[in-house]
Amino acid sequence: LALYTLFPEVRLNHLLNQLQKEQEFLHQHGYSLSYARCKL
Repeated sequence: LALYTLFPEVRLNHLLNQLQKEQEFLHQHGYSLSYARCKL
């Protein structure tokens, strides 16, 4: 956790990586990004 606070760019990259994986997962299951954004 300390590393994440020291390196915000690392945390940002991690979050973007997770988001990309989730987007790929949703895309594989037939959900569109616009639909996912509406749910958020």
